[in-house]
Amino acid sequence: MPTDTKLRVYEAMFLVDTGDAAVWDDLTKHLTTILTRNGAEVIGITRWDERKLAYNVGKHKRGTYVLAFFCMASGAGVTEIEHDCSLSEKVVRTLILKADHFTAADMRQQLGEDTHDDVARKVMEARGEKEVPVAPAPVAAAAPASAPVAVAAKAPVPEKDVAGDAAATDA
Repeated sequence: MPTDTKLRVYEAMFLVDTGDAAVWDDLTKHLTTILTRNGAEVIGITRWDERKLAYNVGKHKRGTYVLAFFCMASGAGVTEIEHDCSLSEKVVRTLILKADHFTAADMRQQLGEDTHDDVARKVMEARGEKEVPVAPAPVAAAAPASAPVAVAAKAPVPEKDVAGDAAATDA
């Protein structure tokens, strides 16, 4: 969904060393510095998951994935961001994609509370998006403390024979 204002939205996935991800504030400051130094406005950065890598990347057997959304007036700074990430000792791999198809609500869903609302509103205004109200999470009603807790009885599971068919049970 390219816009007339030339405001582009990008999605970046960073693979970082797990030790660096343990100090989350320093890592987000480092990634934000890389992005803003090259003309990007950060919509949000969030930690995804720590995983064992399919193959060793350098000396790394495990890594933490970090997702970021950012916007830029033009795509000229993307190559500089990739270059700075390749020079960084904290960033193992980087993947940056155009994310013009994402709405601000989609980005908020991915980022959760790590969204910078001022930048997200700027993107929404530039694109002409309407604010989508976020539905509150349903709150489960708590049972009174004096009420007994009902335990569901488990039905017996039929045994399986070697062929995988359910064995006949006589009642």
